[in-house]
Amino acid sequence: MGDLYLRIFQIDDGSCLVPVESAICIICLHYLSYPSTINVHLVPKEKEYIGSVYINVNNMNYSTTNCMDIPFPSSYCRLPVFSNIDKISCVAGLCAVLRQIVKITGEEWKKLLGFRESCLVACAEFSMWTKFCEVDMIECSKHITLVQGNMLPKELARLEMHLSQPIRIHNIGKLDMTDHIFVEGPNFLLSDIVIAVSVFIVVETLQCWKSSVIPLTMKWLNSVMKDCGLQDGLSLLKLSKCDNDSREFILPAVSNYSLYKSDPKRYKPRNKLFTQQCDIDESMRKVSCVSLKSYEEIYDDSFNINIEDLPVPDVPQIRLERKMQQLLNLTKAVLQVSQKDDVIIDFCCGSGHLGFIVAHFQPKCTVILLDNKEKSLNRAKEKLHSLNLRNIYIIQTNLDYCIGPFQVGVSLHACGVASDLVIQKCLKRRANFVVCPCCYGSIQSNHILKYPQSVEFCNAGLSERDYLVLGHCADQAGTDQGEKGMQIVDTDRCLAAECLGYNVRLSKLSPPTCTPRNNLIVGYLAKSVKPLN
Repeated sequence: MGDLYLRIFQIDDGSCLVPVESAICIICLHYLSYPSTINVHLVPKEKEYIGSVYINVNNMNYSTTNCMDIPFPSSYCRLPVFSNIDKISCVAGLCAVLRQIVKITGEEWKKLLGFRESCLVACAEFSMWTKFCEVDMIECSKHITLVQGNMLPKELARLEMHLSQPIRIHNIGKLDMTDHIFVEGPNFLLSDIVIAVSVFIVVETLQCWKSSVIPLTMKWLNSVMKDCGLQDGLSLLKLSKCDNDSREFILPAVSNYSLYKSDPKRYKPRNKLFTQQCDIDESMRKVSCVSLKSYEEIYDDSFNINIEDLPVPDVPQIRLERKMQQLLNLTKAVLQVSQKDDVIIDFCCGSGHLGFIVAHFQPKCTVILLDNKEKSLNRAKEKLHSLNLRNIYIIQTNLDYCIGPFQVGVSLHACGVASDLVIQKCLKRRANFVVCPCCYGSIQSNHILKYPQSVEFCNAGLSERDYLVLGHCADQAGTDQGEKGMQIVDTDRCLAAECLGYNVRLSKLSPPTCTPRNNLIVGYLAKSVKPLN
């Protein structure tokens, strides 16, 4: 059981004006025969935005709920959001919500999640495929009425190219066919439903059903509609149609590879970034004009915390001492930048080890464990049952979908770009932050972040490629050059925050041997913080 909250803009006589994301959820519910295990709440919002569509909800049981009545922690998330029956956890983000809907509907529907239930399990920030389904194709459908001329959207061209590639699945050797029947291979999956709604909106609006330039896309769409039973769900949509009878459509040129990041054709040796010493020397030369942040002590030896009755992380005994050292270092910093009644979010929390300890020492604060990995959060829930903590809540989502106010953000070893996404989220919310970065070599620009981040590094003439070279250099753990690379990358992070009015300290975990990735960045706004030593 659970509660699904969907955004709507207006409702009149069973016809709802909704964003595309809500339409996809409603069509998925229709395909699942409107499961009784899910209570649907339609949440009105006065201002509508571009790309909303009308959909028939006459056959769906629902209630209307004011946005102020959405329970915590679901109220901290951008809709759609699924509130679990335990009342302390929720799931947000379109693909994650749809996966949760399928999982609780019944065993017979789990086939929609594919091999090892991994369909759309990766988040959009790191998966090109999920981003295409959850972001790119939906944005395309929202703006389709603005299309001028006879050029079809680039997203349709990318899908057409994807469908022309050989399928790439785990048991390909056992199959006779190598061509796509559905978007991920021979089986109809949740991803087919998600993409089909967006493609249907585009095709129906432009009236390009007979276009000869997207034959594979049209073959697939007709198949999922007629052979897989999706036609009735798509017919719930009420769309405006363009008068394009005389228009001869053409496709924009796109790269000849699939939408999977693992497609070997995507990686050409000449395009790979091979880090050579001369590249490192040149990048360090460029940044030599920038004054690097010095390492500071953010608390002295007299700052002690009582570790009795502490929630102990579930890690092998050989790792326990070092893990506790890491957790206590960050906890000390959090205690100095947090106050009573603060909301503290443990971003990329994994199984919640850090959040549990913070909640233990700050019982008057609300601590949210946030991660996009379902299995990790399930372990956190199991652990929480054995702890006497009443101030912990759990959100399964990407950082993007967390929109509620908070006062402190913390992360321990969020991989690569995730550390920067955490800092960026805190900067936007004017929240203090405690971040111990990891995986410097995996940082890369994406649809949210560009590198370098600080004005000082940009003015030094450091290109994105130079910056990635320094990230690779920083991954040389235990070497002087690797330490220098870490200091440079973290200086860029500090300077970007200082530019926005933050006081930022760069420090080392104590003892430094507790982890090779031992830099600690603490950013705070002076008015909301206890003085740091």
